[in-house]
Amino acid sequence: MSTYLYGITFADHPAEVSGLRGVGPSAAPARVLPAGDKLRAVVGDVDGELRAKRRDLLAHQEILQALCEEGPTLPMRFGVVAEDDTAVAEEIAAKADVYTAVLQRVRGHVEMNVKASHREDVVLGQILAGDEEIRNLAVTLREDAGRGQAEQVRFGELVAGRLEQREREDADAILGYLLPLAAEHSPGPRVDGCFFNCSFLVPKEKLTEFQDAVQRLTTLVEEVAEVRAQGPLPPYSFAEDQ
Repeated sequence: MSTYLYGITFADHPAEVSGLRGVGPSAAPARVLPAGDKLRAVVGDVDGELRAKRRDLLAHQEILQALCEEGPTLPMRFGVVAEDDTAVAEEIAAKADVYTAVLQRVRGHVEMNVKASHREDVVLGQILAGDEEIRNLAVTLREDAGRGQAEQVRFGELVAGRLEQREREDADAILGYLLPLAAEHSPGPRVDGCFFNCSFLVPKEKLTEFQDAVQRLTTLVEEVAEVRAQGPLPPYSFAEDQ
């Protein structure tokens, strides 16, 4: 039997999770584990192989959502398993100052993730219409199908370069639009089809305002881009100091 770690909280966190079933084949209930004077861990027992099945991912998320609603919580990514309770408690106690600082950092905040993807045909049309060099080269290639490969490669490189520039400009514009409503931001990894993937640490009292801003942004750019927001989420992207 191993110990699965869901998250870390302050010792005075209510941590009302006893009725929530956890991950793993046995779906053992979540429970609270003291970890020094200041902190506690929310854990569960796991026996056997642990896989990222939909039921387990949802169980993991449900427990963390419940914790975050009750107070500051340092969420673990899915799949953090230790040998036993003692190993978890000792590890947390040894890094108590680090975990305490992160919990203070996310106190009263939630995470919102925003992604944006271009409507490529529209953006490409705008680039062709607005760039004389590309437009002229496109006409030349269209009129002379036998044009050399070098010219075709040059055309492709020019278009790719302008698309990358447009992505950077639009990403900066989105960030500038939303950042005033967040305490911090954390750029996410590149996602296929998206030119913008960023998580924001949003004060709970500004959450509605942030969501309204995302909706306004969606309307403003709907001709050229699709904007998607997810959240509120446990502050995964802002727990990296662990």
